[in-house]
Amino acid sequence: MTKLNEYFDNELSAQEQLEVQMWLAEHGENPDPETQLAELFDGLHVDDDTAARAAFGRVAHRLGIAGGQKPAASHRARIVTWSQRIAAVLVIPLLCAVWLLYADRQPGVEWLEQQVPYGETAELALPDGTLLHLNSGSRITYPSAFTGKERRIFVEGEIFADVAKNPRKPFIIQSGEVGIRVLGTKFNFKSYTNTDCVEVLLVEGSVQFDINTKARKQQLVMKPGDMVQYDRASGDIDLTSFRPGYFKSFAENRAIHFFNLRMRDIAADLERLFGTQIVILDETLAQARYFAYFTNNENLDQILSAINSNHKMQVLRRDGVIYLSSN
Repeated sequence: MTKLNEYFDNELSAQEQLEVQMWLAEHGENPDPETQLAELFDGLHVDDDTAARAAFGRVAHRLGIAGGQKPAASHRARIVTWSQRIAAVLVIPLLCAVWLLYADRQPGVEWLEQQVPYGETAELALPDGTLLHLNSGSRITYPSAFTGKERRIFVEGEIFADVAKNPRKPFIIQSGEVGIRVLGTKFNFKSYTNTDCVEVLLVEGSVQFDINTKARKQQLVMKPGDMVQYDRASGDIDLTSFRPGYFKSFAENRAIHFFNLRMRDIAADLERLFGTQIVILDETLAQARYFAYFTNNENLDQILSAINSNHKMQVLRRDGVIYLSSN
């Protein structure tokens, strides 16, 4: 019960929120979770039913749910009532999980997970024909079949996606407080829980980038050549452009790009890619931003040397750990 309360109070990390959502999807048919949810929702004390219904209607429209229609079964009626209360207090992620469980779940559909170890990459073909390249340290949770009105997966990490086209069934990537909605396209998506920067580079097609936090709710429609970087720490959004014809993802010779990233995030990426612990010894260096692009399968020493071309960084190695500090 404590974890669900923390979820409602938005006290969990993005990764913990994802784990709670998936727990609900796995255990939602059991009586205990239903009882716990009922107790939590009854404790919300939403008195204005009109406001609750209006809030739920807006959220339902955004999620593609037929809000306002009478549910066909009694358990779904309870879920709609709960969802109205949730929407009234802006607990959107749980509404997504509840909808996945009761409106999109079909017999025989299982939730599967693939996790990529540090220093490795992987490929994954989804049931609809979408091809995903997964970078080091990434984790993806997906259904064994896409049976509802949308194709939704959960991602923590970095992927390059070649999405199978299906205009009648949008493809949705959920990663904590951000989401991507597409019909058919190629793009690079990066969202690790231990880094501040969430990044999308659109190579082909069109995607909608959604941000949904207490402080910010925004939708951006991207076109090929657009790059969006969302900073979780500051809430800032940076929209710039790149040349799709010259872009190589990590799936091509393990290409690596750092576009105006903090050294703290770069170090975290390098740890995952090369399986080597990197420690930054001062905050000034951790906050310094760098541009770098590597397309020839460079090793860790070559990458650090290129980043340190201005010789303002000291690199020390001790007992298998790399220590970085300002000169």
